[in-house]
Amino acid sequence: MVDLSSLTAVERLAIDSTNLYFMEKKILCLFLLLICCLGITAATDGDGTASLAENAPLSSTTSVSSLPAMPASDVTTVDSVPSQKPRKSFFRPVLNGIKSFIREFKTFDTLYIEPQHYKFQVMWQVSTLFENFRLKTGHGDYVDLSPDVVTRMGPYIGYSLIFLGYTLQLNNLYIGNTKKSFNLSLYTSLFGVDFYYRDNSKFKIRRVFHDGEELRLPDSVYGQAFDGFNVKYWGFNTYYIFNHRKHSYPASYNQSTCQKRSAGSPLAGFGYGKYNLSMNWKDFETFTDVGNQSIGFNGDNFFNEIMYESYSLYGGYSYNWVFARNWTFGTSATIAVSYNKSSGERFRMNKFFEDFKFSNICLDGVGRVGVVWNNTRFFAGALAQIHSYNYSKEQFSLNNTFGNVNIYVGLNIGKKKAYRKPGKWFEF
Repeated sequence: MVDLSSLTAVERLAIDSTNLYFMEKKILCLFLLLICCLGITAATDGDGTASLAENAPLSSTTSVSSLPAMPASDVTTVDSVPSQKPRKSFFRPVLNGIKSFIREFKTFDTLYIEPQHYKFQVMWQVSTLFENFRLKTGHGDYVDLSPDVVTRMGPYIGYSLIFLGYTLQLNNLYIGNTKKSFNLSLYTSLFGVDFYYRDNSKFKIRRVFHDGEELRLPDSVYGQAFDGFNVKYWGFNTYYIFNHRKHSYPASYNQSTCQKRSAGSPLAGFGYGKYNLSMNWKDFETFTDVGNQSIGFNGDNFFNEIMYESYSLYGGYSYNWVFARNWTFGTSATIAVSYNKSSGERFRMNKFFEDFKFSNICLDGVGRVGVVWNNTRFFAGALAQIHSYNYSKEQFSLNNTFGNVNIYVGLNIGKKKAYRKPGKWFEF
C-alpha cells in the first residue's frame, strides 16, 4: 500500500493519470461488449436462433456466395424484428363514436325526408305566450293566477340551429323588471331540447273556487295585478328521436327539412327543473275581501314558500302526416314521471330506499302540434306547444302550465354546395 501523503505532486498526478487510463479502457471494453450483444440480438429471429445458421455456425473462411443455392420456394423470409400488434388507443374509439354521431345528423332515408338545401333562413314570426298557476287545497278549493297573455312579432334570421331575432311586444310596450321569461327550443334530426326560465311577480287572479262553487268576484279584483304571488324557476328537458332516419322532427317544428312520406317515431328523454314560489296569503285575503266577503284561504292550508327540484324521465311518440304535396301536419306528446324533492328533504343515493317517497312522484307532460307548408325555398306554418308540471303534497298541490303559439312565414337562401351549380361558390 502506497502512502499518497508521502508522494510529491508530480508522482500523485502520474498515478491519477494511470488510473484514468485504466478506467477509460474498462469503459471502452464495456461499450464494445454492449455493441457485440446488440449485434447478436439483431442477427437472431423471434426464436433466439441465428437467421443464417439454424443447424451449424458458418466458419470464418466461408462466404455467403459459396453456400449452395436453394430453390426460391424453399426460402422463408423472416423479419429480424418481431411483429408487434398496434397498441389500442383509448381515445380512438371515443373519436370514432363522436364522428359516427355527427354523421348521423345527416343520415336520412330520402324516400321519407328531403334534406335542407340552403344554409340560411329569413322569416317573420308572431308569437303568443301564456302561463297559468293553479293552487289547490286538499279539500278541493283552488285559485288560478296568471299574467297577461303576451303577443310579440318580429323578424328572424337563422343559420343551422341558431336563430337571432328582434321582437316587439304588441299588447304592452313597456317591459319592466318585474317579469322576465325565456323559452328556447332546439329541434334536430336526432334529438330535441327545451330550455325555460321564468321570474315573475305580476299575476292576476283569474278564478277562485271555494266550498264547491266558483266565487263571482267583481272585475276590480280580476282585472288588477296581484303582487303577493312570486315565482322563479328554470329547467330543461331533452328527448331522443329513435326513428330519425324516416321521421323528421324539424320538418314540423323547425322548417329545415321536408317530410315526403308519413312516418312516426318513439321519443325518450329526461328533464330537470328548479322552482322557488312564494305566496302572501294575508295580502290575498285583503285583495279578495270585497263587501265583507271573505274567501277563507289562509296560510295554514296552503304554503307560504316552496322550493323544490324536479327530476323527470320522459317517454312519448311523434308523428308527421303528409296529407298533401309540400304539406305536413305534425303532433307529438310525451309523458314524464317526475320526482319532486323539496328543499328540506334528503335524497341520498347510498340510502335510496330510505329517502325515497312515493308521494313525491307526479306526472308531467309536454305536447306539440304544428302544420307547415314547405317547398324547400319558401315556407309558412303555425306551431303550438304546451308544458304542464305538477307538485303535490298531502295538504295542497299546484299545477304550472305554460306554452306558446307561433305563426310564421319565410324563405331559405344560400344553397349548400351539394345543391349549387358546378363552379359557383354562392347561389341565392
